[in-house]
Amino acid sequence: MRTLIVAAAALINVNTAAQNNTAANIIEGGKTLVELVRVFKTPKTTLVSEPPVIKRVDSCAIKSITDICIKNSTGKPLLVSFFRRNGNLYEPGILSLKILTRNQECLYELKSGVYKIKLETEENGIKTSFREGEIKLNACEIFYKEIKNE
Repeated sequence: MRTLIVAAAALINVNTAAQNNTAANIIEGGKTLVELVRVFKTPKTTLVSEPPVIKRVDSCAIKSITDICIKNSTGKPLLVSFFRRNGNLYEPGILSLKILTRNQECLYELKSGVYKIKLETEENGIKTSFREGEIKLNACEIFYKEIKNE
């Protein structure tokens, strides 16, 4: 029994001597300190990855379309014609609206760009040019115009 107790005491003494090594404690403490410094010095953007920003684009911007509304505040029916400009020429397709007195009409999903607008009044079957000019239609903007007698 004595030999067993002496052997156990020798093993305990060897194990506790290895754990009380001050040089090992200093090295491990230094490693911990270096890791803490690394954590505090790294930029916060690298620690927390933000989700990528998704830019949302409206369908009218993708299609490059716009809406136009015209209100007739004159005392006569109004014939409105649109000619889309392509460079120095106008495209062959003509968009026309007949707007009755004190009414409003709209055209939806027009291609954005520069348009020539021609306003005509009609009396007794005779068309008279009322006003003519150009307008620029930007994508996703609703163009509203009220036509009045001057």
